[in-house]
Amino acid sequence: MSFLYKGREILTDNEGFLKNLSDWDEDMMSFMAEADGQDLTEAHIYVICAVRKYYEEFATTPPMRGLIAYLKKSDHPDLAKSVALARLFPDGAAKTAARYAGLPKPVKCI
Repeated sequence: MSFLYKGREILTDNEGFLKNLSDWDEDMMSFMAEADGQDLTEAHIYVICAVRKYYEEFATTPPMRGLIAYLKKSDHPDLAKSVALARLFPDGAAKTAARYAGLPKPVKCI
C-alpha cells in the first residue's frame, strides 16, 4: 500500500503505518489526519509529539499504558487518562498517534 505525499510515493503497511520511518516529516501528521477526516488540535499534536519522544527515548512505540504513564510525567498530565485520549483518538490513541507520528504500530495493539 502507499499514498502520494509532496510528489512522492510513501509506502505503508495495510494499516497505514510507514514502511520507512525516514519518510516522515511534521507536515505528514496533518496530511495523514486530514485523509482520515481528523482535525488535529494542539492536544492531538502534543500527544503525537510525546509518542515520538517516547520512541526516541525507549526505541519502541508506546503501548496505551506506557503512553499514559509517559504523559503523566509531562506538561499535560490532564491528557494522561484513557478517556481523554479516547476522545482525541477514537480509533485508538496509541495506535493512531503512532501512525500520525510516522512510527511502527505499537507491539501490544490489535
